[in-house]
Amino acid sequence: MAEQRERWNSRTAFIMAAVGSAIGLGNVWRFPGQAFENGGGAFFVPYFIALLTAGIPLMIVEYGIGSKYQGSAPLSYQRLDKRFEWVGWWAVLIGLVISCYYCIILAWSWQFAYDSFIAMFSNALPWTGAAAQDGAIGATDTQAYFNEVLGTPAEGETGVGTFNVGVMFGLAATWLCVYLAIAKGVHRVGKVVMITVPLPLIILVLLAVRGLTLPNSMDGLAYYLAPDWSKLAEPEVWLAAYGQVFFSLSVGWGILIAYASFRPKDSDVVNNAYITSFANCGFSFLAGFAVFSVLGYLAHSMGQPIPDMDGISGAGLAFVTYPEAIQRMDMGAVWMQGLLAVGFFVMLLTLGIDSAFSIVEAVAAAMKDKFNVSRAFVVRGLCVAGFLVGLIYCFGSGPDWLGITDAYMGDYGLPMVALVQCIVVAWIIPKKKFMELQGDINKRSELVTGAMWRICLKFITPAVLIWSLFEYTRKLIAKGVSFDVVVFGIVPAGLVLLTAFLLQKIRTTKDEEEVGDA
Repeated sequence: MAEQRERWNSRTAFIMAAVGSAIGLGNVWRFPGQAFENGGGAFFVPYFIALLTAGIPLMIVEYGIGSKYQGSAPLSYQRLDKRFEWVGWWAVLIGLVISCYYCIILAWSWQFAYDSFIAMFSNALPWTGAAAQDGAIGATDTQAYFNEVLGTPAEGETGVGTFNVGVMFGLAATWLCVYLAIAKGVHRVGKVVMITVPLPLIILVLLAVRGLTLPNSMDGLAYYLAPDWSKLAEPEVWLAAYGQVFFSLSVGWGILIAYASFRPKDSDVVNNAYITSFANCGFSFLAGFAVFSVLGYLAHSMGQPIPDMDGISGAGLAFVTYPEAIQRMDMGAVWMQGLLAVGFFVMLLTLGIDSAFSIVEAVAAAMKDKFNVSRAFVVRGLCVAGFLVGLIYCFGSGPDWLGITDAYMGDYGLPMVALVQCIVVAWIIPKKKFMELQGDINKRSELVTGAMWRICLKFITPAVLIWSLFEYTRKLIAKGVSFDVVVFGIVPAGLVLLTAFLLQKIRTTKDEEEVGDA
């Protein structure tokens, strides 16, 4: 008799976990910058079109496959069609590689949060320059402090840089949190997300309120929201919108398939996909208020226009620009600045940890399904391995390696997985099975899919993904990427794909297990 599959405590727990997986660091440091660079308020038009024509259709596929076939990504694809188990392995293995460097960003957040907490009992924030401590207005040194945290080699120096012990402890703390969150199964995950999902939302609202009370905050919001409709005529803006949707919804990782498999077979699919997607979008939109209200204040205090500022998106926003803005705020006491900084970095940690443990959960579920090993054993092994691999990113040259690895795993690997999913589901498997999958989804959902859903999967989403991959390749060539960088990225990416094929060749008793319709 087949082993009883784990179940979420409730539909709410499942939704919260899925939302927590989708909402991550990119919602805070990527979406506002994308909107700013691509037409402000006008960017929301292509973004929502991309959401409806690519993001949600792919999410429905993943929820539908996981729910119908009651397995992790590899097992669900094996049950969909025996030829394509490797697609599931490809997705979760790419996620596993990404988790190794994603967790190092959380380690930086641990370092900043700890140092900010200590600053509450001192006379200056940790990134305050010596001149600022003597009372000089605006004398901060956030970039130098961030370089110190990273262990970045000084200008002119060569080598791997300094090994930062503090970051290593942050990395260990991150992987310990991942282990504690998922080692006991989805029942534990369901309890954890009831804290880690609403907490960053509460902190973000408080940060947005604080930002809106700052002088010249409206100037920042004008850059964020004022629509430049002429931008809609530029193809790059539409590509950026689709890229942001793919980047932020957790599609292509195998996460949503695994999460959906822990729900009963008669569970809603379409409505859950819409709830998850729009919750993610709402958080991103709110993050723009928290970010750009502060940027308006910071630009005025620095005496420069917002468009000329560095660090409007990415790690620079989180670890340089926003800390500098906190340093410049007149809050009456350093401990209040420290408290605000602690709140900001705790928000980053709670945002990132949900995404981190969801990635590892997708891999753990796949290993457990394939090899019938205990969850605790698999999770323990993955966390220890992830920590050991992540040590390379604790060196000063770690951010460079992170960028190279992300270019091939995140910017290439995930879009390719999503493209292959569309081709397999909408084109390769028998049409009858594709229609059966759609019928099964509609039978169990409050909202139903129709011809437009099939058109998106067959034509719109694959076309955009191919376009995205082509444009990214063209830009790499234009930048003159060196041969050693190409090799450094292609070899691991190729090994991941080869491993996915080899794992499909390993036969287990579950390979022959069939799941009938409920």
